[in-house]
Amino acid sequence: MQRVLVVEDSKVVQQVLRHLSSHYLDVVVDFAWSLEQCKGFIEQSNYTLALVDLTLPDAMDGEVAKYTLAKNIPTVVLTSKIDEYIRQQMLELGVIDYVIKDNRDSYHYAVKLVAQLLRNDGCKALVADDSAVSRALMKGMLEKQLFSVSDAYDGEQALQMLKEDPEIKLLLTDYAMPTMDGFELVKAVRNFRGRDDLAIIGLSGAGKHGLSARFIKYGANDFLTKPFMNEEFHCRVMQTMEQLSLIADIKESAYRDHLTGLNNRRYFYQYAQRLLKNKNQTNVLALLDIDFFKNINDSFGHEAGDHALKQVAGFLKSKFNDSAIARIGGEEFAVVLNNTSIDEAESLLNTFREQLTQFELTIAEQPYCLTVSIGCTSLHNVSLTSAMRSADKALYQAKQQQRNCVVTAI
Repeated sequence: MQRVLVVEDSKVVQQVLRHLSSHYLDVVVDFAWSLEQCKGFIEQSNYTLALVDLTLPDAMDGEVAKYTLAKNIPTVVLTSKIDEYIRQQMLELGVIDYVIKDNRDSYHYAVKLVAQLLRNDGCKALVADDSAVSRALMKGMLEKQLFSVSDAYDGEQALQMLKEDPEIKLLLTDYAMPTMDGFELVKAVRNFRGRDDLAIIGLSGAGKHGLSARFIKYGANDFLTKPFMNEEFHCRVMQTMEQLSLIADIKESAYRDHLTGLNNRRYFYQYAQRLLKNKNQTNVLALLDIDFFKNINDSFGHEAGDHALKQVAGFLKSKFNDSAIARIGGEEFAVVLNNTSIDEAESLLNTFREQLTQFELTIAEQPYCLTVSIGCTSLHNVSLTSAMRSADKALYQAKQQQRNCVVTAI
């Protein structure tokens, strides 16, 4: 479980950081006022990351950063001033980054930086460079940013690693490499990994004009000229990953039902279309509709109806956690049972239906039980339109018969 420690002695600044943390950080955040209190927190809990003021009343010379780093806690420093001596001091200490406290925007940046670092935690990165020294340097810098880092000595090895591991989200590639240079690597990678799925930063030595433009034209997200400053490397990587995260958030929003947290109709249709391309896999599509749902809205109000939908969605996820589940409209849900025969699916759905009748929801602070009607059909060697029509027809028959039953389309 991720946890963040913030050490700041100013009441005003801490109040701002508390407010921003509640908005951007979905993790436990502890706030300390001093080095002594910081030590107390660290003795009691394990921290993923620390955001600390460089100067505290009981630690005037950066002792708090030295302490958190000595405890192997990746650390971002807040400082009210910066000069070359302080900069070198922090780089030698091994802090991830430093943020200059000069206005509210700097605190906003600091908290967003922490949020991105938490997203980096365990995220896979790959460094491709024929220089062992360069690979080791960049690997260390990325690990400081909480990435899980692999490296490759040329483009061909990097390409193979990317094909074998779709979880790699960041590639740093040098231009001049044997067997396959950086341009060829980027072009090859973009044939199967898009800009919204894999971030690429191109690298090359100074004095080679036009390389940055060519890298970006071939599909890189950004470019760095060697040798680079620590801060420049850090900022470019963080900004690139933040863009990737924003795209992921937008896609998540586009495919997620905001009320229940389930996938929505758009995601379901795209998922089912991809599934139908696999002719060797037998799947079953089920449409579920809550019986007499209008009575809940009429008796308790629409807010109670929304609460009921959330509870049914949670129950669905607990029973079909290996299946694709979506809310496709109103009180109707869709479930795709993978590698399942129609007879197996009918048995599983009947078990779910019976369990739901025993499940007590809480509506308007009162216990409430409900039922569902289910229509199911084979999702194999058919069009999605045809499968949806068959399942919908079976669902209509279930509603017409007695409700609280499963009807299978023939």
